[in-house]
Amino acid sequence: MSLKNYKLTEVQKQRLVNGVRATLSIPLIDSLEDFIWEGLFCYVKQVDFVDPFIGIRSKKLFDVVDTNNNIGWSAKTVQWNFKEGGEFEVVIQRADIFKKRESLGFPELNMNSEPDLIGSALLKHWEDKIIGDALSQKVTDRRVCILIKNIDNKKFAYFEEDFAIYKLDNIIWNWTNNTKTGLQGIRKEDGFCVYRWYPNQKQFFERFKFGNGNFSFEIEPKRIGLNEIIDLLNRKI
Repeated sequence: MSLKNYKLTEVQKQRLVNGVRATLSIPLIDSLEDFIWEGLFCYVKQVDFVDPFIGIRSKKLFDVVDTNNNIGWSAKTVQWNFKEGGEFEVVIQRADIFKKRESLGFPELNMNSEPDLIGSALLKHWEDKIIGDALSQKVTDRRVCILIKNIDNKKFAYFEEDFAIYKLDNIIWNWTNNTKTGLQGIRKEDGFCVYRWYPNQKQFFERFKFGNGNFSFEIEPKRIGLNEIIDLLNRKI
């Protein structure tokens, strides 16, 4: 299946660079992730920003929603020393499919079930989440946006792609070893491992390829002194 990869405009690229540099200059922020990335992404795309101090953050799948264009993004960050043609993965869901087997339509599902049957339940669990939240959040254009960063917060890359919803016959499932510690979903068309699931932690991962044309950049973080930043902010209040 063909998934569209989205590019930032030149203005958005500069906003991303400026935003990352500014965010990492604040000594009260130790990592660019979660809500901080969501807020920065709103600045990059110039969409409405939900301040959790005065509003209620949704626990729905789409962390950022452009209500004017019905675009929704699931915002993720990952630490990875990215390279051209490399592969990375992010947690997309906690999938306790054995606990929910009745509601998913797999009443006999267990660890001894065939890998393809377990994989089918995982796809159903994930698809229900995507479609259900998209409907409730009025999102028709479903995407994922990922900020990739290296360990010292000097190199970054941006990745944005359509959400993938695979059909049952698109994926082959198998255990990584005889101990059944991990299940992997392999895309038939190119042999790429797109999903990993670990039954002990119930964590469901999606994997991506870092391709040609993904925007990357480098900065040299410079922290503002704690007294200086607090005094500066108080002058603005």
